[in-house]
Amino acid sequence: MYTIVALVAGVLTGLLLSALIGSDDSQAISDVTIDDENDIVNDNNGHKNDNKKGNATAKWPDYNITKNQRYYKRLITDSDKNVLLVGEDAYSGNYDTIIVASISVKNKKIQLFNFPRDIYIDYSDEILSRLKEKSPALYSAKGFQKINAAHTVGARIEYKKGTGRFGDSNFDFLADLIEEVFGITIDDYAYVNTKGFREIVDMFGGVEVNVPVRMKYDDPVQGLHIDLKKGRQLLNGVQAEGFVRFRQGYDENGVFKTYSDQFRKENQNEFLKEFFKQHVNLKNLGKVDDLIGLLGKNIKTSINNTKKISSYAGLLGKALTGNFEQESYIVECEGKKINGLYFEIIKSE
Repeated sequence: MYTIVALVAGVLTGLLLSALIGSDDSQAISDVTIDDENDIVNDNNGHKNDNKKGNATAKWPDYNITKNQRYYKRLITDSDKNVLLVGEDAYSGNYDTIIVASISVKNKKIQLFNFPRDIYIDYSDEILSRLKEKSPALYSAKGFQKINAAHTVGARIEYKKGTGRFGDSNFDFLADLIEEVFGITIDDYAYVNTKGFREIVDMFGGVEVNVPVRMKYDDPVQGLHIDLKKGRQLLNGVQAEGFVRFRQGYDENGVFKTYSDQFRKENQNEFLKEFFKQHVNLKNLGKVDDLIGLLGKNIKTSINNTKKISSYAGLLGKALTGNFEQESYIVECEGKKINGLYFEIIKSE
């Protein structure tokens, strides 16, 4: 799965329509009252939580998921609305895309944090013990300590079964993990599959992007066929899927090359920018009903009631008519092999 796939889930609910659009010359849509400060939020169980996330002196949360694994700096400031966006690899079942979109009305800023799928998670002894007991097969499998398999770990150990913020062990575990390691409190999540991605791109008439290199790759097992020339061009849904998935293939000289995950994520971020620039505007709000019908079959999200949708619609309106600063980041890591397997080791405190 891919960055835009998850983010388009946000398009459905008004979640991230604000995300990279910056300013818009059109008139404001009707205002929806929301709490700009957002210092206190209610979780799914009705409990109030102190949400001053950017306080540098605040204690980092500790869910005892890791052995005190911490990123070297806090990534967000106070009054941010943070949405976890994930996309599943249709072939392996792991999460191929993990992004946190952080929207701050107070600071007029939109930030996208892209988490490399190979990030090594140093699980605590408690988590490892529970996993060994409940799922010895997964415990013995190579790669379960990669962040893209974290949701599976959470499901197998039945993490906070029925009691977490989302009532789903997959997303509760990944959300708490991100909060513990990176200091980002997850307010909502959205998941979308590949079929939804392709149909959405086609619904909007495609996306024009600059393809940086010749992209030629075929994988019959996954049903993946990529054939894109170098240069700026309009991509339909199938072509766009290939663009954001491309990591290796033949160049214009017929030479097979392998590119870094950084290369792919940069292409994903570029695609996102172009998608929002070309299609996320007030005139396209009329397609919301079509999106709802289309994505209802391909999306899973915690944004599932009128109050939440209205809140995100309010954020959309502010972003479309404001001058939000736009930033995209890839979490800083260094590649390393552990027991013969490649991992990305985060820059730590």
